[in-house]
Amino acid sequence: MKILVYPSRNILFFIGILWLMVSGPRADVPKISVIQLSFETLESSRLLSLLSTRFENVDRYQIKMLNRIAHNPEHFVQGLQLHNDVFWEGTGIYGKSKLLKNQVDWSTRRLILQHEIGLPEGDFGEGIAIIGNTLFQLTWREGRVYQYDISGSVPVVIGVLFNDKQGWGLTSNGQQLIASDGSHILTIRSQEDFRVEDTIEVKIEGQVVGSLNELEFIDGKIWANVWKTPFIIVIDPATGRVVSVIDCRNLVSDARAFNPYIDVLNGIAWAKSNRRVYLTGKNWPWIYEVTLVERMKVDQKTLEY
Repeated sequence: MKILVYPSRNILFFIGILWLMVSGPRADVPKISVIQLSFETLESSRLLSLLSTRFENVDRYQIKMLNRIAHNPEHFVQGLQLHNDVFWEGTGIYGKSKLLKNQVDWSTRRLILQHEIGLPEGDFGEGIAIIGNTLFQLTWREGRVYQYDISGSVPVVIGVLFNDKQGWGLTSNGQQLIASDGSHILTIRSQEDFRVEDTIEVKIEGQVVGSLNELEFIDGKIWANVWKTPFIIVIDPATGRVVSVIDCRNLVSDARAFNPYIDVLNGIAWAKSNRRVYLTGKNWPWIYEVTLVERMKVDQKTLEY
């Protein structure tokens, strides 16, 4: 059995400071402080350790890759949806944020771009979700939630709602929107005006799980990417309890064989028709069609989703 060894928090703290000193300011994100960077580094270390731990009442799965769909590695994916055989992508980065409509050529396993809408230069695009014929797209710190009518061949902006928190991930239970803001709290929001109707505190065996990012609603459960980790957690929305942890390290390794410098795992889409899950990441070359293999105490069995 391979044992993962994580650096001490003090070492990570000084690595964070050194990185900030030598890297200089970044054009794609606002300037961040040493304290903020160090906190994020320590939190990532804590979450990696926590989600690598085996808990008696938490199921653990590994990813089994079924197929690859070629994906534009220029796209900094913040949201992914598969709706009526169309892959919708919400991408980030200031000056490059977009909403993309892609048809899938299943014979060649390639995406065919049908339409794109660029966000204003001052908006950093984030997660997306669909209810009926309306697609919602978050922005990071700008407080805007764009509404699009997607009933026609071309998406049309029909409104802008206000978000009182940072925008990270977004999904829907069919009636309400469910949003993440990078913390351990998910907010249940009205599709009419984005007001908060309820909250979910996410914990695994009593310990909070923060850095919740891209979301998807699958069979009554919320799936969430955990930022800067190779893990997806499955959350019971009634209790906030993490019921499963999905280890995607083999997926990250496969994507990094194409480019070792690609960004994190981020992007979950669900095809209810064939019960398949599709995963990708920021600037990844592929969208992966996957199923899950449950890690049993004695043996393994394949679970079809």
